[in-house]
Amino acid sequence: MSPRNVLESQQSVHAATAGRRAAGCWKLATGRALSLRPHTHGVLQIAQGQVWLTLSGSLADLPGAAADHVLRAGEQLTIAPGQHVVMEAWNPRGSAEAVAFRWDVMASPALVPPASLAARDWECGVVQPLRDLVQALAQGGRALGAALADVTGAGGRFAAGLARFALNRIAPQWQRRAA
Repeated sequence: MSPRNVLESQQSVHAATAGRRAAGCWKLATGRALSLRPHTHGVLQIAQGQVWLTLSGSLADLPGAAADHVLRAGEQLTIAPGQHVVMEAWNPRGSAEAVAFRWDVMASPALVPPASLAARDWECGVVQPLRDLVQALAQGGRALGAALADVTGAGGRFAAGLARFALNRIAPQWQRRAA
């Protein structure tokens, strides 16, 4: 099953291009919005922070009607196929804390072995933060490399300017001696 079949995302980086499965742990930065259109039943659970979301397209709603919800860490919402969810990180106190959430395809409890639940918790609690750390370190390394290249270039320009200055100070003295 491709990530597109499970979850369509209008995030800046699509799940398929980010190399991640659609189901699992995700982050939503402050000021960003995410649109979900699941093709199967699923559960949206907030792991960190809180979101403001608009849910539309439920069977009980009138066509075009939508309901707003605020979900905090630990709360969850079951979403049916065909529903549309738009959510954004929301903190009325103005904190810049990113939201971490989890999207899981609903399955019968008899079909989900306990080990897979522990594995998903491991992925959300350890593997995903480790991926984020590696990505941040790589970005920091690239920034440090760019800064060192800039410093080296500035040092070269400084040395060339100093040489020109010295030659301009010495050249008139050489001209006086030669005359």
